Amino acid sequence: MSDTRRTPLVTLLVIILTLESVFVAVVAVALAAELLRLQADSPVTALALVGLTALVVVWLVAMTVGVWRARAWTRGSILVYHFLQLAIGVGSLQGFVPRPDIASWIIIPSVLGIILALTPSVTEHLSRRG
Repeated sequence: MSDTRRTPLVTLLVIILTLESVFVAVVAVALAAELLRLQADSPVTALALVGLTALVVVWLVAMTVGVWRARAWTRGSILVYHFLQLAIGVGSLQGFVPRPDIASWIIIPSVLGIILALTPSVTEHLSRRG
């Protein structure tokens, strides 16, 4: 079996992904509770939003476990997820009601995730073949 020592940057990436997973899971539960408690203007759209949020939770958990286990596919997945999240954060800075406070909570982990995924030690950890 290959050497599975994790560098501090790999551990930091796992912590960030875990926190993001927990946060999105809380949002999914809150959306589901709100859907059950209140009558939605468009129930199908509301249900789709809850379902997609749950899929994002599954995606984040899979990425977190994959990084912990040093799976090569996770690097591309991390970059895609964090670039999409970065686009959402930038969108939160614009629009009818800009929310820089919310944008900072979205942009900071996105940029950290992108930077960490591109660091040599994380890249080397994720490119190991077991």
